[in-house]
Amino acid sequence: MKTVVAGSRRGTRGSSGEHIRNRKRALTMIHRKASALPDLLAKIQRRVTGIAARIVKAAPYDFDKSNPLGSNGERVDIQLDHRIRFEKLDIYQKSHWKRYKFALSLVEAGDVCGDFACGTGYGSVMLSEKARAVVGVDIDAHVIDAIRRRYKKNKKVTFVRESILDLTFVDHFDKIISFETIEHFQKDDIMKLLAIFGRALKRNGRLILSTPFMQEEDGAAARLAFHQTFGIHEGTLRSWLGNAGFQIELLKYQNYETHTLGDDQAKKDFIICVASKHV
Repeated sequence: MKTVVAGSRRGTRGSSGEHIRNRKRALTMIHRKASALPDLLAKIQRRVTGIAARIVKAAPYDFDKSNPLGSNGERVDIQLDHRIRFEKLDIYQKSHWKRYKFALSLVEAGDVCGDFACGTGYGSVMLSEKARAVVGVDIDAHVIDAIRRRYKKNKKVTFVRESILDLTFVDHFDKIISFETIEHFQKDDIMKLLAIFGRALKRNGRLILSTPFMQEEDGAAARLAFHQTFGIHEGTLRSWLGNAGFQIELLKYQNYETHTLGDDQAKKDFIICVASKHV
């Protein structure tokens, strides 16, 4: 009986010792794995970063995806049917938005405004905050149909599908706004367009336009055929507008870094011009 008991005790001690050793081994393994965890996480993060970089490289910025009514062109699309969070806009939208904000600051109560090459129409709607009436004109039928539906509740804005080279307004507008338009035409058509703007404006009416500043004719621009005229600067605008019966009142500049319009900037991506009709 004693032998059995003694044997049982020795067996119990042996089992207990083995159990303790197993626990120590398990704890050691857990400790090793825990120690290696930071390295493993860093490796995973590097791999995820690499995959993300490859995705970005493979899928560059898509203008039309960011601007649903881009209509395979350069129409910046900001929907005004919800609260705009400026910080969420892309660089093109931010700069475009700021230009319309500038134009709005020049609009007076009771003005009739033309927004020529209005694109997706959000700028026309912005102008209607102060103007008595706004006529937005664009050549793309799909875009015009879409923005008529989108902004149908705004009774101060009329959207017209027309080539701006075919407009026949006479002494109708107090202000004409035309952003990023003239560079899409050859020089002869630019002069024709400025004459149309001058005819459409009332005496002492104001033209507010913008265009890329000293843009170079790179391969992408030529391939897409968006822009037809390049290298536009202050002297170019003075000559063209003077020949069309306008007098430049002020020039502003803008870049994609700050989006702010200023009298002079070290980096100039756009030139914005305000000119008045005097003939």
